[in-house]
Amino acid sequence: MTTARHLGVDVGTSGLRLAALDAAGDCLWLEKANWPVPPTPDGHEQNPADWWAAFDELMRQLGEEGRLADVDSLAFAGTSGTALTIGADGQPEGPALMYDDPQGREQLAALRQLELDPDAQLSALARWRFLAEERGQSGRPVSQADWFVTRLTGQHVSDSNNTLKWGFDAVAEQWPAALQERFGDRLPAVHRPGTAVAPVTPALAQRWGLPKGVIVATGTTDSMAALWASGAAEEGDGVTSLGSTLALKLISTRPVSDAASGVYSHRFGERFAVSGASNTGGRVLATFFDNEELARLSESIDPDAPDTLGYWPLAGRGERFPVVAPAMGPRLTPRPADPALFLGGMLRGIARIEALGYRRFAALGGSAVRRVLSSGGGAHNPVFARIRERALGVPVTLATHTEAAVGAARLAALSKGEGA
Repeated sequence: MTTARHLGVDVGTSGLRLAALDAAGDCLWLEKANWPVPPTPDGHEQNPADWWAAFDELMRQLGEEGRLADVDSLAFAGTSGTALTIGADGQPEGPALMYDDPQGREQLAALRQLELDPDAQLSALARWRFLAEERGQSGRPVSQADWFVTRLTGQHVSDSNNTLKWGFDAVAEQWPAALQERFGDRLPAVHRPGTAVAPVTPALAQRWGLPKGVIVATGTTDSMAALWASGAAEEGDGVTSLGSTLALKLISTRPVSDAASGVYSHRFGERFAVSGASNTGGRVLATFFDNEELARLSESIDPDAPDTLGYWPLAGRGERFPVVAPAMGPRLTPRPADPALFLGGMLRGIARIEALGYRRFAALGGSAVRRVLSSGGGAHNPVFARIRERALGVPVTLATHTEAAVGAARLAALSKGEGA
C-alpha cells in the first residue's frame, strides 16, 4: 500500500491546504481547512490562533484516520510579506499583519535611509517595525510559514524566500550589515528552502499520530512553492500564473533585480527565480465577460491573427511590471463592435505583456526563456495558449501541479535528500 511520506502545507489568507507525497514524489491526496477572516478597520490583520486551530484539527483528524503513520518530513509555505512577532515562548504577541496591510509606511521610509541596496525588498520588515514602534511588540519577527516551524520545533529560523521582504540578501545569503547592526540576534537564522531544521516535538508528534523524529524543513512563500510544484527545473523554464493578475517566474543562473521594472529574484536551489507580476490578467477580463462568454467567444477567435489593437488591459489605474507606472491607465480602445474581436484584442494584449516580461528578465541579465509552464484559470483556454505561444516564441504547456502545498511537500522531501 502506498503511504504518505512527505507533507506540504500551504497557509493562505482564508485557509490552508495540505498535500501528501509518497516516496516516489507522487501526490497522494490534498486536504484543506478554513478559518474565519473578520474584517478590520485599519488593515488586514489575522489571529494566528485561528491558523493553528485549523491546522491542529486537520492533523488530528488525519492522524486518527492513520494517514500520518509513515510521514517523515513536512514543510510550510505562507503568504509573502505577512509579519507577526513572537515572545520567548514562541507565542504571538498580537495579530499578524497580512501581506496587503498598508500599515508600516513611515517605518518603510525610515528603513530606506539605511545603507541598503536600493532594490531591497523591505515591506515585511516595515510591518515588524510598526508592530514594535506603534504597538509595543518587542518580540522576534516571523513570517507566516516561520511561525509554524517555530511552533513545531521551538527553533527561530527562516528561509531565504520568506526573508526576501525582510531585506535578506538572497545572493550573498546573509543579512546586510546595516540590518545586523541595528536588529542583531532578533533576526532569524536563514537557510535555503528545504533545509532540515529539527524534529517535530514529541508532544505534537504523539498528538497527531506522527512517528518520532519527523523532520520539519525550512519552507518558502506561496508563489515559490507553486514554482516547485510546477515541474520547472532547468535554466530557461518559465512559469506563468494566469489568475486575477499575471505573475511570471523564470529559472535563471543569474539573479537580477530592478525596482524600476518591478523585477526581483528569489533563491531556487543553486539557481534563481527571477520574478515579476503585472496588474493585467483575469480581473480585467471579468469586468467585461463571464466564464461562459469567455469560453464561447474564444471559439470564434483566430489565434494566429496579428495583434492590431495594441491593448494594455488593466482593471484600474497603475502598473507594476514590466514597468512600474502608478499613474498608468488601461488601454482598451478602439473597441470593435464584435465582442469576439474585443476579447481577442485583450488576450493578445495580455500575451504581449507576458512576452515583454520575459524579455525584460533577459535584458536585465537573466536567462532566456525556453519554455513556459502555465497555471491558473486562464491556462486552460487552448486558444489563449496558442496566442501566448505565438507571442512568446516558445512552447507553452500546463504546469505539472498548481497547488503550492505540493511544492512545499517537495521541499520536505528535499530535506531528506529526496527529489530535486
